Amino acid sequence: IEELSMDLKRIHELAKIDRKAGFYYGNGLVGDLRLYLTQTNNDLSSIIEAYGLLGKETFKKSSVNLIVLFIILGILYLLIIFILSKETHQNYQQIQVALESLRKGEKPDLKANFKEQEFQQIAKTIHSISDGFIEKTNFARSILNGSDTNDYRPTDALGLELNNLAIKMANSRALEEKKKTEEKKRVWVSEGIELFGEILRSERENVEELSFKVIKKLVKYIDASQGSLFLYNDKQEKPVLELIAAFAYDRRKYITKTIELGVGMVGTCAVEKETIFLTDLPDDYLEISSGLGEAPPNCLLIVPLKLQDEIFGIIELASFKILESFEVDFVEKLSESISITFESVKINERTSRLLQQSQEQANEMARQEEKMRKNMLEIQNAQDESKRKESEITGILNAVNASSLVAEFTVNGRFSHINEKFIQLMESPAEQLIGKHHSDYAVVDKYSSDYKNFWNKLKAGEIINHTGQYRLYSGKEIWLYETFTPIFNEENKVFKVLDIAQDITETKIQQESLLKQANEIERQTIDMKSLQNAVDESIIKCEYSAEGLLMSMNDNYLDITGYTKKEMLGKNNRLFLKDQEKDQFESILDQLLKDKTYSGVIRRTKPTGEEHWLMSTFSPVKDEKGNIYKIYFLAQDITEKKLKYQLLEEANKEIERLKNQLS
Repeated sequence: IEELSMDLKRIHELAKIDRKAGFYYGNGLVGDLRLYLTQTNNDLSSIIEAYGLLGKETFKKSSVNLIVLFIILGILYLLIIFILSKETHQNYQQIQVALESLRKGEKPDLKANFKEQEFQQIAKTIHSISDGFIEKTNFARSILNGSDTNDYRPTDALGLELNNLAIKMANSRALEEKKKTEEKKRVWVSEGIELFGEILRSERENVEELSFKVIKKLVKYIDASQGSLFLYNDKQEKPVLELIAAFAYDRRKYITKTIELGVGMVGTCAVEKETIFLTDLPDDYLEISSGLGEAPPNCLLIVPLKLQDEIFGIIELASFKILESFEVDFVEKLSESISITFESVKINERTSRLLQQSQEQANEMARQEEKMRKNMLEIQNAQDESKRKESEITGILNAVNASSLVAEFTVNGRFSHINEKFIQLMESPAEQLIGKHHSDYAVVDKYSSDYKNFWNKLKAGEIINHTGQYRLYSGKEIWLYETFTPIFNEENKVFKVLDIAQDITETKIQQESLLKQANEIERQTIDMKSLQNAVDESIIKCEYSAEGLLMSMNDNYLDITGYTKKEMLGKNNRLFLKDQEKDQFESILDQLLKDKTYSGVIRRTKPTGEEHWLMSTFSPVKDEKGNIYKIYFLAQDITEKKLKYQLLEEANKEIERLKNQLS
């Protein structure tokens, strides 16, 4: 269509040129020549008529001249037509060549400088069409190559259609690419499900080995950095999550770890039973160790292993790369298969355990049958023994009733029987006690849940040892240590409660007194510690053994001596004294061993040669046998005062000397 349109345009331009030359309609240059010849003939006719009187010879000559002139004008006319036709033909050939190049998809080369405006316009149009054609060709090539076509701005219908085609092809490519990506993800998920299905079918006995195979393959399959698998353990008193398998950097990790429900991310996931996916982790949550060092992961995925709201375990995965949504969906989908397998393993374990129990029960039944045959012979003896024991129990109960406080309660907590000793302790007649509720005398909150649970446990057959406080009508308070024992009837139901009690009021009073004494001792101990701390801050303190070994010292003592605790502890004090100081210490030690306290000034010299004068007190300490086993040393640094006294003494001596000289 485009080529036909271009040919029609070319024909239209050539028709305009022909019309200008006058080849078809007699106008243009040809028409001008014809008009010129017609006027010439008319002029010749007028001349012939004007000179009709000329002679025949003159007429012949004029005719010959006119014929010659006519021939010359004809030749000139033909020459002009030929020149114009040749130039027009050459221009037409150049245009034809340019159009042929344009048809082949090549850029036409129109270098001729056309004189006619129409040919100039045709050349300009051909160049414009060529530029547009090349631009559209490049645009079409970009469409085929899938290159960026956003810079193209169409100006004609074909360009607009090409642009629409580019948009459709780009959308088609994007859709195809999306389909390929989705198909690739679908295949990846399908292959993963099949792969893990084989792993889950391969191991049905060893849960730990199965867990390790699953977490190892899962870490590698989703290109994670490390992974852990926790199993739910409800066999303990408090259910926990146990780390049963861990894998990181192609290595199996042997880690023992338990997590309580609700504690941390893993515990929270087990309670909420929902997937946790984080891409912004705290810096101190965990670190992944590799050959390049340690770094926190970029994302964390925690997926519960559950079936019908029953939790079996937790999968925890950490990765440097951010997991995509289809990978998270894959792990969630895989968790269902893992949960089904774990449930099957648990059922197998339970079945195996039940089979073993059944076998053991069968063996036990066989043994019981043998025992029953033996026991049948013993039943009669047991009945006789039962009568004898019943008599003994009656005697024991009578003894208990005579020696202990005994009361019976209904299952609703009301007195139904009370022995004489209990009546005397309660300071009320039996008629006043029978029918009263336990809470009428016991110091309890009868509406509290603890008190209600107390009687509910007794109704359920539980024996309870209890220390209770009672307030009598007189206002006196007593303390009883009671044993409440449910009594069952023939239908194995509790129909009353037996209470055997002991009066521990005096013991309770003594305990409270001892508690007060203990509190007072603790307070005094705190005061002593405070006093000791104050002494350590202000006094130079040390402890010696009877032989002079350094047993303990405070920081003030270390500052005065110039040694460290490591250097002095356990060493003999004589090792750190000068000769004169050592003699003084020996003299003081002899006095102390005679059970005498020493108070006075001593000198201590540091390793640097610096001297310190101490106002000291040495006190011997005896053990329970009266032997001296250690010596307390307390002192104050009076070096500054000593120096002042020395200066004052020297000044007095100098004054005395000057007085003697003057006298």
